[in-house]
Amino acid sequence: MSKGHIIPILNLARLLLRRGMAATMFTTTGNRPFIAESLADTSVCIIDIPFPQNAPEIPPGVESTNLLPSMSLFFPFCKATKQMQPMVEEKLQVLVQVRQVSFMVSDGFLWWTLESATKFGLPRLVLLA
Repeated sequence: MSKGHIIPILNLARLLLRRGMAATMFTTTGNRPFIAESLADTSVCIIDIPFPQNAPEIPPGVESTNLLPSMSLFFPFCKATKQMQPMVEEKLQVLVQVRQVSFMVSDGFLWWTLESATKFGLPRLVLLA
């Protein structure tokens, strides 16, 4: 949830679309406008996941690393994203029931997505941009 990491994932989504694949992006409500604007001319489906509002040390409304008051909060921020795992898995459960899901691509700082991908039998690709 850093624009420097999101942009390469958006570019990858565009490449997959050009190859005839479908793409779905999971993002937080606060990051959705940036992603929606970036992908407005595509068929990418965007699924919102609320960012935890009770995350220790993370000010309310901070859903991207560029909004952190200090980079000393980077690791607490990454740790807070783990609270989104149940919602991601709930949405992923619905997604795998209605369409074929081939794999998951996630940011390397979202380490817990490996657990989610494994739970659904999906290969997980990590993008460290």
